[in-house]
Amino acid sequence: MQENNRRMNSRLNRKKKTNKILNILIGIVLLLIIIVVVNIVTDDDTEEANVEQTVSDNEETVDDTSEEKSTNQEEEDPSANESATQNESNESSSSEVEDDTTVDQSQGNNDSSTTERPSSSPISENETVDPSWEPIGTKQTGEHVSSYDSSSVDWAEKVEALAYAAGLDSSNMYVKFLGNGGSPQKSIGTVTSKDGKEIYRIHLEWVDGQGWKPTKREKLSTLEDAS
Repeated sequence: MQENNRRMNSRLNRKKKTNKILNILIGIVLLLIIIVVVNIVTDDDTEEANVEQTVSDNEETVDDTSEEKSTNQEEEDPSANESATQNESNESSSSEVEDDTTVDQSQGNNDSSTTERPSSSPISENETVDPSWEPIGTKQTGEHVSSYDSSSVDWAEKVEALAYAAGLDSSNMYVKFLGNGGSPQKSIGTVTSKDGKEIYRIHLEWVDGQGWKPTKREKLSTLEDAS
């Protein structure tokens, strides 16, 4: 009987030890499973964070690259700014040219080298000498003889030279005086526009083979005592 009890006790002890070992093993397995799960979750979170950081870094890199390209294009290709500056300069130059052209047209035969000075004559407002004046041409041949016959070719050419220097159409002016200018090859004439607003005294000089050439123009304030 005692022998049977010992055997039973021995079996129970072995069974308890076995159960204890099994429980320990089960606990270890569960612990390992928990550790693995935690590692997996942690790795996933870390990988996701790394992915997000990589995407963010890539976006910043793209933005920086775009800004750098834009800056480089502005630095490497200044032709746009130069072109704009050149266009503004050309527009300014064109405007100045137009203004100069307008001034030249308003001054008639005067140009940048024209000399205009106050006159010493009490009836003359100013005197103008224009180097651009040229002889008007002539139909006369041979030795020139100055004529003050109003029906002569020489007279007609003098009148043409007066109109040329005055900037008036010969059909829109009156010749008030035309006479000797101090020598056989010089003449002086006084003309006025038909409305009387422009009065000029003009000095002429004969150029052989080329005709009468204006040498000086005086703008008069009155015809009184004019010659």
